[in-house]
Amino acid sequence: AAAAAAAAKLPPSVASSGSAILRVSRVVAALLTFDVEAARREETEAAGNALAARGAGHFDVIPPEDHPDVEAERRRRRKSMGRAIQSFADELNPVWAALGDACTVLEPQIAAAAAVAAASSRGGTAAPALPAGARQIQPVVEAYFALASAINDASKRVAPSTNAAPAGEPGRNPSISSPDRNGVRGGSEEGLVASNAASSLNADDRAAFGLARVTSPAFGLARSATPAAGASTGSGRGHSTVASAAAARSADLAPVAEEEAEGAANKDGPGGVTSVWNFANEHRSVVNALIRSQPGLLDGSLRLMMEKPRLLDFDNKRLYIRGKLKRLAEREQMRGSHHGPVRAQINRKQVLTDSFMQLQHLKPAELRGRLTIQFSGEEGIDAGGVSREWYMLLARDMFNPDKALFELSPSGDGAYQPFGNSGINETHLAYFKFIGRIIGKAVYDGYLVDAHFTRPFYKHMLNIPLNYDDMEAFDPDYHKSLVYMLEHPLEESGLDYLTMSATADYFGMETVVDLIPDGRDVSVTDDNKLEYVNLVAAHRMTNAIKEQIAAFTEGFNDIVPHEIISILNPSELELLISGTPEIDIDDLKNNTEYTGYTTSAPQVRWFWEVVKDLSEEDRARLLMFVTGTSKVPLDGFKALQGISGPQRFQIHKAYGGGQRLCSAHTCFNQLDLPEYNTKEELKDRLLFAIREGSEGFGFG
Repeated sequence: AAAAAAAAKLPPSVASSGSAILRVSRVVAALLTFDVEAARREETEAAGNALAARGAGHFDVIPPEDHPDVEAERRRRRKSMGRAIQSFADELNPVWAALGDACTVLEPQIAAAAAVAAASSRGGTAAPALPAGARQIQPVVEAYFALASAINDASKRVAPSTNAAPAGEPGRNPSISSPDRNGVRGGSEEGLVASNAASSLNADDRAAFGLARVTSPAFGLARSATPAAGASTGSGRGHSTVASAAAARSADLAPVAEEEAEGAANKDGPGGVTSVWNFANEHRSVVNALIRSQPGLLDGSLRLMMEKPRLLDFDNKRLYIRGKLKRLAEREQMRGSHHGPVRAQINRKQVLTDSFMQLQHLKPAELRGRLTIQFSGEEGIDAGGVSREWYMLLARDMFNPDKALFELSPSGDGAYQPFGNSGINETHLAYFKFIGRIIGKAVYDGYLVDAHFTRPFYKHMLNIPLNYDDMEAFDPDYHKSLVYMLEHPLEESGLDYLTMSATADYFGMETVVDLIPDGRDVSVTDDNKLEYVNLVAAHRMTNAIKEQIAAFTEGFNDIVPHEIISILNPSELELLISGTPEIDIDDLKNNTEYTGYTTSAPQVRWFWEVVKDLSEEDRARLLMFVTGTSKVPLDGFKALQGISGPQRFQIHKAYGGGQRLCSAHTCFNQLDLPEYNTKEELKDRLLFAIREGSEGFGFG
């Protein structure tokens, strides 16, 4: 109320200033945090009084009592605060409308600046200049997001306080705390590393399937087994990552139950969370340009963007990740965790074996430190060039068929996956963990590695559920049978006998595996068959290599904590590890075949005009969307491979109207392009597909 009154008294000339709006909005947003912390101090004081009254010792802990009346008062205060913040945001509706108009004017200027920067940098990383008008509206954008964050926090309630178990207590890992609905964990970032994946597989075999309904310590940090309603983002995740002091405080807030939310702030109202996300989606180029010029906004006023990471451009995500890793290194240095440089003398003829023998026993903190490579019999000093060559040779050696660790994907796209029979080497899991650490080390140090994995493998690294569409690149016929099952009633197709289980072959013995708890006793129906096809597809793709995936992911997360990369989708993770390839659009165009279209069709002409104007990142996304990998064949696109051998890039006419999105069949390098009416419509649908479709859209 005081902040709103102060805003009303501001002179018109000042009230119209973006900076003034931002200052007042920050005061209003801060009131919510103050209210939460004040309530916590009151409870702590009450607990201390109870401690003294009972004559307890100095080190005894008595948790505050959660009396129903106290909890009701908490809810009443938060609802009241939320409504007050919402009212303040509503009063600024004319400002938000004007902000949208200003962004519409700025968007062509930002696009032109980006084109100039791309042309001048010649593939470099020069950031485009920010138009003067963008600086003027930045405080208003920050205010919009700050108020929405406060309204979002007001829709949560203070979670009951619990006392952490003492260090060393049985059954508790002191370095890993429970996640909240936003994927934020207590404790420091550097403590966020994977638990022992291999040892957890027996406890929950389904963990290796990467299913959203399973808490899976086998794949990085466990996520919530049952995401809260509305928590799922457009990128397919049921979590998000927020890294800031304010976000850490909001981790103490739990979602309000539906019956409790009545009378609370309206997150979908003007100035609410939904309104801000719609604004960010509509004016994505402006919001990302502001973040690009000032990355710290993601830890401050624009922290709400971290709950919808799909709205962030890849270069901003990459900068955010680099910043987090840099701060992690600085904290380790301050604590003295970093050791002296590690030196390794490697024989070029056995790069993987030598590296494994000399580096596998290092602790994660040691491996994150300075690593100096020297090749046997050579006098070259490692100032960066030797390390780059070492990573290149190591990647080549780990994919060597003689090592029996990885094999090419059946889709023929040149991507790799763990070899199902790698167990012929008794130490294969140790090798997978080591390779995961080395890939993580490359990301940590900013090196690129020529290592391209299958899309399901990247999904496992990100703890994203697999779905039946991922099966197409592995077994097109089985994928067709799953699609038929979804499109026809089970009784009609004669599949009404199925249960939520699958069979697995263990050394020649057929075993029934439950896809859900007691799945062999749960019938598949037309209502739950979508879940069944996703689960059975994940089982068939993953069962034979679950231990290898778990070991690799554990090693990677030893070096790069899972929370830091969880904002990425699979195609972006590939770009982070392997870099952006140089894609010759003319070569791609000259090696493209058409079905249903001719080269003179307007849709084909618009397509190539749009592709030519794409950024390097979006070109790589397009290539991964259609072929399954962003890797460019060494001999150019004439050597592009499909599931049955050489298979050129395909563009097929997709029937059914221009409202459809583009779709792809990676095993055939095929893009299904609907008959759009305008170039702008084609560009909009194509960009949405390649940016958001890397995780699969599911059926329908």
